[in-house]
Amino acid sequence: MKALKRDIEKQKKRLIAKVNKSGLYENFGQKEVMKLEEKHIDSSVYTSEMNAKRDAIIYFNDWCMDYCG
Repeated sequence: MKALKRDIEKQKKRLIAKVNKSGLYENFGQKEVMKLEEKHIDSSVYTSEMNAKRDAIIYFNDWCMDYCG
């Protein structure tokens, strides 16, 4: 879970820098969300830890959708 949280914070910083450089765009952050899911989620496992990881990625996805700059 620590690695996921670190990766999410890293992606947030990169996305904010990207927005400051070139502005917001459609589907902001979706590529990053998909990369996090591929790296950290095993779709065949439903443990409390895996569900917590899914929730963290959903929260990051919501952050991306609501981000205004």
